[in-house]
Amino acid sequence: MAFEEISSRNMSEGFHVLFQYVSDVEPIFFPFLLFAVFIIISLGSYFAQKELTGRGNFLASLAVAGYITTIVAYVLSLIPGVVNVFTIVVCLVITIIFTLLLILQK
Repeated sequence: MAFEEISSRNMSEGFHVLFQYVSDVEPIFFPFLLFAVFIIISLGSYFAQKELTGRGNFLASLAVAGYITTIVAYVLSLIPGVVNVFTIVVCLVITIIFTLLLILQK
Protein backbone atom coordinates (compact mmCIF):
# COMPACT_ATOMS: atom_id res chain seq x y z
CA MET A 1 0.00 0.00 0.00
CA ALA A 2 1.45 3.34 -1.05
CA PHE A 3 1.14 6.66 0.70
CA GLU A 4 -1.43 9.14 -0.43
CA GLU A 5 0.21 11.81 -2.55
CA ILE A 6 -0.26 15.51 -2.02
CA SER A 7 -1.43 15.81 -5.63
CA SER A 8 -4.57 13.86 -4.70
CA ARG A 9 -5.66 16.76 -2.45
CA ASN A 10 -7.36 19.90 -3.71
CA MET A 11 -4.71 22.49 -2.81
CA SER A 12 -6.86 25.33 -4.14
CA GLU A 13 -9.02 25.05 -1.00
CA GLY A 14 -6.34 26.74 1.08
CA PHE A 15 -3.09 26.31 2.94
CA HIS A 16 -4.77 24.25 5.68
CA VAL A 17 -4.98 21.28 3.29
CA LEU A 18 -1.21 20.85 3.64
CA PHE A 19 -1.53 20.50 7.43
CA GLN A 20 -4.39 18.04 7.04
CA TYR A 21 -2.35 16.01 4.56
CA VAL A 22 0.63 15.80 6.93
CA SER A 23 -1.69 14.82 9.78
CA ASP A 24 -3.29 12.08 7.69
CA VAL A 25 -0.02 10.64 6.38
CA GLU A 26 1.91 10.85 9.67
CA PRO A 27 -0.42 11.31 12.65
CA ILE A 28 2.41 11.55 15.20
CA PHE A 29 4.00 14.58 13.47
CA PHE A 30 2.06 17.32 15.26
CA PRO A 31 2.44 15.90 18.80
CA PHE A 32 6.19 15.68 18.13
CA LEU A 33 6.12 19.23 16.78
CA LEU A 34 4.42 20.43 19.95
CA PHE A 35 6.97 18.56 22.07
CA ALA A 36 9.78 20.22 20.10
CA VAL A 37 8.16 23.64 20.64
CA PHE A 38 7.95 22.90 24.37
CA ILE A 39 11.60 21.86 24.63
CA ILE A 40 12.91 24.76 22.53
CA ILE A 41 10.89 27.38 24.42
CA SER A 42 11.77 25.98 27.84
CA LEU A 43 15.50 25.71 27.20
CA GLY A 44 15.60 29.03 25.36
CA SER A 45 13.79 30.78 28.18
CA TYR A 46 15.98 29.19 30.83
CA PHE A 47 19.26 30.08 29.17
CA ALA A 48 18.04 33.60 28.36
CA GLN A 49 17.23 34.10 32.05
CA LYS A 50 20.59 32.67 33.02
CA GLU A 51 22.39 34.98 30.60
CA LEU A 52 20.51 38.13 31.64
CA THR A 53 20.29 37.69 35.41
CA GLY A 54 23.05 35.22 36.17
CA ARG A 55 20.64 32.57 37.47
CA GLY A 56 17.76 30.80 35.84
CA ASN A 57 14.47 29.50 37.15
CA PHE A 58 13.82 26.23 35.35
CA LEU A 59 10.27 25.82 36.68
CA ALA A 60 9.33 29.26 35.40
CA SER A 61 10.75 28.36 32.00
CA LEU A 62 8.75 25.13 31.96
CA ALA A 63 5.56 27.00 32.90
CA VAL A 64 6.09 29.57 30.13
CA ALA A 65 6.80 26.81 27.62
CA GLY A 66 3.62 25.04 28.72
CA TYR A 67 1.51 28.13 28.12
CA ILE A 68 3.01 28.76 24.69
CA THR A 69 2.67 25.10 23.69
CA THR A 70 -0.97 25.06 24.80
CA ILE A 71 -1.66 28.16 22.71
CA VAL A 72 0.06 26.64 19.66
CA ALA A 73 -1.89 23.38 20.15
CA TYR A 74 -5.16 25.29 20.38
CA VAL A 75 -4.42 27.26 17.20
CA LEU A 76 -3.54 24.05 15.36
CA SER A 77 -6.73 22.43 16.62
CA LEU A 78 -8.76 25.06 14.78
CA ILE A 79 -7.77 23.28 11.56
CA PRO A 80 -10.02 20.20 11.33
CA GLY A 81 -8.18 16.91 11.71
CA VAL A 82 -4.76 18.28 12.70
CA VAL A 83 -4.59 18.18 16.52
CA ASN A 84 -7.12 16.17 18.51
CA VAL A 85 -8.67 17.05 21.85
CA PHE A 86 -6.52 14.55 23.76
CA THR A 87 -3.34 16.37 22.74
CA ILE A 88 -4.78 19.69 23.89
CA VAL A 89 -5.81 18.18 27.22
CA VAL A 90 -2.30 16.77 27.72
CA CYS A 91 -0.77 20.19 26.97
CA LEU A 92 -3.18 21.86 29.38
CA VAL A 93 -2.47 19.34 32.16
CA ILE A 94 1.29 19.81 31.72
CA THR A 95 0.82 23.58 31.88
CA ILE A 96 -1.25 23.33 35.06
CA ILE A 97 1.27 21.00 36.71
CA PHE A 98 4.26 23.24 35.98
CA THR A 99 2.34 26.34 37.03
CA LEU A 100 1.39 24.73 40.35
CA LEU A 101 4.98 23.62 40.89
CA LEU A 102 6.15 27.17 40.19
CA ILE A 103 3.63 28.65 42.64
CA LEU A 104 4.34 26.06 45.35
CA GLN A 105 8.15 26.16 45.12
CA LYS A 106 8.44 29.10 47.53
